[in-house]
Amino acid sequence: MAEEPLGRQETAQPRTATTGTPKVRSGWTSCAVDAPMEFSVPPPEALTAPRLGIDFAAATAVHCQLETKKRADGREDLVLTEGRATDLTALLAALRLPDLTPTPDLCTLEMPWVPNLLLLDRQNRWVRPGLPVTGCGKPRAEVSNAVRGLRLTTVSEKVVRQLKSAGAAASGCQQDWSDVIAAETRDPTAPPRSGRVSIPSPAPLRVCVFRVPAQEQQTAQPTGTFEYGSVLPRQRRAAIERAFAALLPATRCSAVAERFAVLQAADVTGGDVVYVELDRCRRVLTTPVYGPPTLAQANDALIALLEK
Repeated sequence: MAEEPLGRQETAQPRTATTGTPKVRSGWTSCAVDAPMEFSVPPPEALTAPRLGIDFAAATAVHCQLETKKRADGREDLVLTEGRATDLTALLAALRLPDLTPTPDLCTLEMPWVPNLLLLDRQNRWVRPGLPVTGCGKPRAEVSNAVRGLRLTTVSEKVVRQLKSAGAAASGCQQDWSDVIAAETRDPTAPPRSGRVSIPSPAPLRVCVFRVPAQEQQTAQPTGTFEYGSVLPRQRRAAIERAFAALLPATRCSAVAERFAVLQAADVTGGDVVYVELDRCRRVLTTPVYGPPTLAQANDALIALLEK
């Protein structure tokens, strides 16, 4: 059956037939060692590896998957979880299904979920079985359903990377933010126009400060990592408004800041977003909801109000 034609499409390509049996490896250790994942992408060999035969006596299914774990302090981590199941009847039946004949119809280009699936025998040997595919070269629904139906017991978790620190969560800031000033001013022939800087909205104002790693400063759109942030008290907000009103046009400068601040409405309901470089060029950029961005020059008074 042809899949529902959503998005870009292409004609299904003939799939190269796989032969032989999956390579049997000895001494399974863990998902982190034997089947690591950095991003949520399908294992490249899952759709082309040889199929499970009758020679490998699978006793346990191992499913390695990335999950977001939220901690009690608000921190969020990307975690590689290893789950195991021993009731394999439905899964083994699905894995032994044949490929469907390539369809002459158009297929969508997106790839659906592909499980990171391994099988272990009682001697702790393991294989990665190839998955039967549809006429469009995507995993058959029977396999996906069988994997989702496994009664998995989590045996290990490994933190791959931190997604949000406890400090960012408590402040309401993002963990990472692009340095929009560096991106907007990279082309010296088309700099943002000089203009007046305005506070994003009447709502309470949040300031988030980010530090740009040295390697990021060389990229087209550097990304900073959360350093600190908070919702500003009313008096400090008023002082920042006065400082904005006194800013002069930006001077020519091409350096990338090591630290920058982002000011926006605490309820994130809209309005302008203001970026302030806290060092080097010390420019201020307003990105309004409507209209082009405007650029001004920060002064010592404004920088002092934004420092922790």
